Amino acid sequence: MNMGILACGPYFDSGGMIASLVIFLLIKPYAYFAFIRAYRYRVSRAIPMTNKQAVKLAALRAILGVTLIGGGAYIMSFYSRGRSLPISWVYLYVIRMAAWWFVGHWGAGIRGKRLIGWVVAGTLINVAFDGAVVAGLMAGWIFPLLIVLAISLFIYILNHLGKRPSLQARFSDDPLCTTCQYNLTGNLSGICPECGTPINVAIA
Repeated sequence: MNMGILACGPYFDSGGMIASLVIFLLIKPYAYFAFIRAYRYRVSRAIPMTNKQAVKLAALRAILGVTLIGGGAYIMSFYSRGRSLPISWVYLYVIRMAAWWFVGHWGAGIRGKRLIGWVVAGTLINVAFDGAVVAGLMAGWIFPLLIVLAISLFIYILNHLGKRPSLQARFSDDPLCTTCQYNLTGNLSGICPECGTPINVAIA
């Protein structure tokens, strides 16, 4: 059997590469963004996450996936010639959990139980996408479509719960710098004195 390797999973038959690429290049990046954006009010900072920050974090997660997951799977497959398939899948999910932890902790500023939920949910989304790819190879597009719809529903619910007033109330009403969170009350210079970021003096 002619085998191919893709960053979103260790081994895929070349006959299913089109379905895999559609999921990997078109659907998965947006799902990452939507999932990260659903944590807008769960960050451990004085200001909530912005769309721009969510885009950057989604891109970071994708880059980590391509380099660490895809690169590692390729190296193992090259040296083992397909004999380490179970090890590849273990490596895949360990690295995925580590990638979600890194993006959540250092990128999104999520801590504690929220970070655990972030890592688990993000990894389960990857599991679902893997299932969509495998289902596409075995049974066409209907099962992948259902799986993607299930992922969309999960993210929608997560986003809805993340907008509840108890989470939104965690953030300060004071004008804060969007970069370093410095309190800009009374600032008329148009520049944050802490980090130099241009600001709208109307909010200070």
